[in-house]
Amino acid sequence: MGYDKMKRVISILRENKIECFPNERFTLDVDMFPENGEEYRFPQNVRFEIPELKEGKKRIQETGTSMFRYFLDGSQRSYRVIDASFKNRYLPICAGQIGVAVLERADSGRLTPRKDLTRIENILAVPNVLDEENAKDLEGKINDAMPENRRFRIVRYDYQLKSDKDPGDLGRAMIIHEMQMLELKTIKEMIRNHAIQDARMLVKDGGLQYRDTKIKDLDLTKDDLVQLRNVIGLAKTFKPNMTLGRGRGRQDLGNLTKGLNWKERTTVISPNKGKPTTHGWWYVRLRPREKAYSPLQGIVKIEVFVTGIEQEEGVPEARADTISAYVLQERNVTPYNADTRWASHIYPIYLAETYLRSSFLSHERNFSISPGNSDASVSVSFLYRGCSGISSNANRG
Repeated sequence: MGYDKMKRVISILRENKIECFPNERFTLDVDMFPENGEEYRFPQNVRFEIPELKEGKKRIQETGTSMFRYFLDGSQRSYRVIDASFKNRYLPICAGQIGVAVLERADSGRLTPRKDLTRIENILAVPNVLDEENAKDLEGKINDAMPENRRFRIVRYDYQLKSDKDPGDLGRAMIIHEMQMLELKTIKEMIRNHAIQDARMLVKDGGLQYRDTKIKDLDLTKDDLVQLRNVIGLAKTFKPNMTLGRGRGRQDLGNLTKGLNWKERTTVISPNKGKPTTHGWWYVRLRPREKAYSPLQGIVKIEVFVTGIEQEEGVPEARADTISAYVLQERNVTPYNADTRWASHIYPIYLAETYLRSSFLSHERNFSISPGNSDASVSVSFLYRGCSGISSNANRG
């Protein structure tokens, strides 16, 4: 989005009696593709594997095959671009981009982008001091005569949701919510089109810890929910100070995982046993410890949805072993030194991130808004890059 487009946004806001103020370029993100998931903050997590792993970990036997067919990455960028006066409230407007990309592996092993499942959206998060009708009206005026790929979808965030939170953080949280819903809608579409099946599983970058309301909003049928078993979450980061267990058996997650040897996994645990979106997770070491600079480097967190009897009894040991073996099979080739998270990457997810990055706006941004009338000086550099195809014959051995 260029100079004229942002100037148009400011002008329309002021025409609608929303006074805009100077605002320095202010990113709400730490890096380009943050891990947006967050560990559940439970005082204790329950073991969730049947039969129980008494040692708490086990070695995985590798396999020569993988049932992973699709690889999905969802990412977002968000910026606090405008401070504005809404009915005597001084609140931020946040602009963001959300995106989802899917790569498919052919029987030959070749990975290609599914352009029909790749989506990029521009989001403008405004405080809900604006009612829905006025927000929709603003959206129409802003997008009038704009090219389709430059249009904004306006969403409203609840600026009073948490009194201890900065409104800018709440605006960013709404943008992250929209990204997660875009991920889930893409997964729903793939399930409805019978793309995801027992032998055609999907690996999603990041966790599966969606709130029950997000799943409910998708209106999935019972058959659809069954296929969620074939969606795997793979997170590259986790919080090592999360506490597991009870009494004398209590220990921090970092203490448990640092003792994993190469190709070993922890037992399965779960924070929400018996809930509609029950899921279990465990940790696997992908790289030899001597190849890593930190005891926690090269460990990934695997998450799965559970259905039926598993919701009460836990994840079968064989299921955890099989999925872990598939993940180990994907670890080569690595993007060594091309990404600080290289040791926790599987190569197809790295390619999915690279493909999505090529579809996002460039890093170059420079927001500056001067006070005054609608002819205010506005400088914005939002350069679009075209989608570039990716194909790879990855060595998965």
